[in-house]
Amino acid sequence: MPEIEYLTPQEWADVLVKNAKPDVMAEALRAGKYWSWTETLLQCSQESDEVLDMGSGAGENAAVLALHGRKMTLLDWSERNLDFDKQLFNVLELKGRFVQHDMTQPLPFEDNSFDVVFSCGVFEYFSDEQIRGIVKEAFRIARQRVVILVPNARSIAYRLGKRYLERKGRWHWGRERPFRTLRPHFRAAGSSQVTEFCVGTKHALDFLVMRGGPTLKRLLIRFLRLTDHAQPAAFGQGYLLVTVGEKIAEGGCRA
Repeated sequence: MPEIEYLTPQEWADVLVKNAKPDVMAEALRAGKYWSWTETLLQCSQESDEVLDMGSGAGENAAVLALHGRKMTLLDWSERNLDFDKQLFNVLELKGRFVQHDMTQPLPFEDNSFDVVFSCGVFEYFSDEQIRGIVKEAFRIARQRVVILVPNARSIAYRLGKRYLERKGRWHWGRERPFRTLRPHFRAAGSSQVTEFCVGTKHALDFLVMRGGPTLKRLLIRFLRLTDHAQPAAFGQGYLLVTVGEKIAEGGCRA
């Protein structure tokens, strides 16, 4: 299996699950403590049954969707990540299907296998050519829609914090690249109905770790009255860009 840019499967597991504990994560998820963009994924799959998480990582997004009744398939190229995902699902007494696979290769599923196919925090490590291929495959196996979340290039706080941490040698997420849009890749895959918005403005402020950053963060949260929510971020300042492509004309996830 070829190494996706800059981080191997072992390195990804070290970043994502090395210090994580399935029981602690499960307790938080049961209490409704999860990312605002996980709520976005719930909204984008609200009338769905079978859902595929491409690049499941630590499995928290998939677990929350499973807790809300989705039949989840988790795909990741790291065996350690999938082992952690299985433990998390076991603690939560959830059923899931777990598939180890390199998503830059043809996906091991039949056409129209899932209502919704999503990926969160993965595509920023792929080339444009790889993204076009993966999105095309995602639409092949999706019945309703494809949802991709990547870092948002318009987020000032995220970009400043990322640059600072990279200069200090404290950035642990590989050489990820943020995006302004994924529309061209979705349209190349044949989706004529594409919606984009961003979420997670408050989370973007967590990247302000330089001197004076935490104070600025507190002031902005108070002044802008920021909360953790799944609504589209004002002024395009959300941490994650959400691209939703419909395979059918009706339904969908709206900004």
